[in-house]
Amino acid sequence: MQVQIKNNSGMVLEYKTPGACAFDFEALEDVIFAPGEWQLVDTGTVIATPEGYCLVVAPRSSIFKNYGLMQVNSIGIVDQDYCGDTDTIKFPYINMRKEEVVIKKGERIGQGMFVKIEKPEFQLVEKMEAANRGGFGTTGLN
Repeated sequence: MQVQIKNNSGMVLEYKTPGACAFDFEALEDVIFAPGEWQLVDTGTVIATPEGYCLVVAPRSSIFKNYGLMQVNSIGIVDQDYCGDTDTIKFPYINMRKEEVVIKKGERIGQGMFVKIEKPEFQLVEKMEAANRGGFGTTGLN
C-alpha cells in the first residue's frame, strides 16, 4: 500500500518498533493548556488514505499518564477524502489537571492506524431476525 504524506514538521512518520500496530504523530508547535481547557493540537500532517481503508487516530497512552490530557472524542476517524493541503491531522485534547500543561513542538502526541473497511448495503426492516437479549448492559458484570 502506498500512502501520500505531507508533513509540515519535516519529521518522517514511522512505526517505532517492529511490533507496533500504529505510527506516531508529533505536535507541530508548542501548545499551552490552562486547567480544564481543550484545544486542537495540530500535527501539520496530511495523509491521503488509500481506497478501502480509513485512518483511525487515538491518543498515545502516555498522554494522559504524563500530561493529564484526554482526547475529547475518544478516537478519530479520518475519511479518505480528508486530504487537501490544509486538511491536517489534529488531536482534540482537554487538560484534566488543575495546573497548566505544555505540549512542546515535536512531542509525540497521538497515533494512527490504517484499518481496512467494508461498506455493506443497508436494508431497512420492520423486525429484526435475532431474538432480544435484553438491551444495553445485559450480559452481567463478569
